Amino acid sequence: MKPRDRQPRDRKAEHDRSYKRLFSHPAAVEELLRGFLREEWTAGLDFSTLERVGGSFVSDNLRERHNDLIWRLRFRDREEEWFYLYVLLELQSTPYHFMAVRLLSYVSLLFEGIIRQEKLKSGDPLPAVLPIVLYNGRREWRAPQDLASLYPPLPPDLRRRLPDLSYLLLDENRLDLERPELAANRVAALFRIEKCEDGGELSEPMNRLTELLAQEGKGDPELRRTFSIWVRSVLRRTFPEDIISSTVDLEEASMLEENMRIWAQKVRKEGEVKALREVLLSQMSLRFGRIPRQVRDKIGKVSSAPELRKLAQRLITADSLQDMRLG
Repeated sequence: MKPRDRQPRDRKAEHDRSYKRLFSHPAAVEELLRGFLREEWTAGLDFSTLERVGGSFVSDNLRERHNDLIWRLRFRDREEEWFYLYVLLELQSTPYHFMAVRLLSYVSLLFEGIIRQEKLKSGDPLPAVLPIVLYNGRREWRAPQDLASLYPPLPPDLRRRLPDLSYLLLDENRLDLERPELAANRVAALFRIEKCEDGGELSEPMNRLTELLAQEGKGDPELRRTFSIWVRSVLRRTFPEDIISSTVDLEEASMLEENMRIWAQKVRKEGEVKALREVLLSQMSLRFGRIPRQVRDKIGKVSSAPELRKLAQRLITADSLQDMRLG
């Protein structure tokens, strides 16, 4: 299990908030869609019209869902039509089997808000709405991605009268992030950082993200700060808090990498000591029978791998626990 799967609830909440803050920036939403919505019709979207949907379009029930973001933009050849994106930030570690049902209710509420706000009348078309689930759990998402898959076998005439909905799943840990067209995509760089489990792996994606943010025309200070907050939340979920500064900036990538290398070495050493203790106690039990608690406690206090190896060598010739010379 990855370290981030065992994080306290408040740490997860911090990371959820960082996601929402990130995708509250139109530039991040644009790169998410350009990079991962790989369908031909998206070429007709006019990203210069991308705007966040205000509370006036959203019902009270939807406003209570703090993790959701709703955006809209226009098609180039149909300037009078809005296209809505319902971005559901589903950041739990366990997939939800009935996600299509949940999204159907959210989209219906969104339609009601649009009808009310735009004062739609008979003959007026509804806008297209694309629900997106951004999922970053370790377990593979196996939940049905459309409502139709949840129904049992039914007569065709009945089935066609039932509601349907399908959503776009972005399973972060299973996206192909090495596609050449993603080389300049900052959101893809963030996803690469989140997939790192060892400090030694961080150098390339963090340096790449720093370069992308420094490029001409991409120097938005607020967006850069948002990216830094997102990176910090990832690191705080994955690595010990004592090596992550509360004011992490992407310029500190080399320092963070070195700190995490040191931490990784410490973890490996601690793991080696623990394994040696377990093997030593197991062999002592086989040799001498039940090991008294005070002897186990003494072995548990030995924190040096070389010292544990010496004890293991003594065990070969020892005739009793006293011969182990545990003090």
